[in-house]
Amino acid sequence: MEQINEILSGNLLVIVAVLLVLLIFLLAMLVNLNSKLRKLQWKYDYFTKSTTMDLDEVLTQTLTDLRAAEANITALEKSRDELRLRLKNCVQNLRVLRYNAFDNTGSDLSYSIALTDEENNGVVISSIYGREENRCYAKPVTAGKSHYVLSKEEEEVLQQK
Repeated sequence: MEQINEILSGNLLVIVAVLLVLLIFLLAMLVNLNSKLRKLQWKYDYFTKSTTMDLDEVLTQTLTDLRAAEANITALEKSRDELRLRLKNCVQNLRVLRYNAFDNTGSDLSYSIALTDEENNGVVISSIYGREENRCYAKPVTAGKSHYVLSKEEEEVLQQK
């Protein structure tokens, strides 16, 4: 017994140090495990939300959510249809044709622009450039035709795709 006491007293500091290291290691593992358990609990709570709801409550809530989603879809479809109607009358086609209106000007400084909607209703704007003067014309267009006489360039710009 005396030999054990001598060994223990000589190495007591080492034994206490080893036990402290083991204790610190175990505490670290416990803290890590606790952190993981908290994360799992949060995930469980997040996905289950409430564990006290019975089947009737779950079905009622699901049906309520489904009806709300259907109402939202109906409202969105109505908005979409209204937007489609409004867009039909918006400028959807913009076409430009540059040309030389007179042989003596030397460049394509004249132009015709067609601004039309889905049904080819809109306006044709033309600018005729000459050495001495510049003239602009705007002619309304309905279904690709105008009740004003259109030049060949104005007709061409309306036919462009």
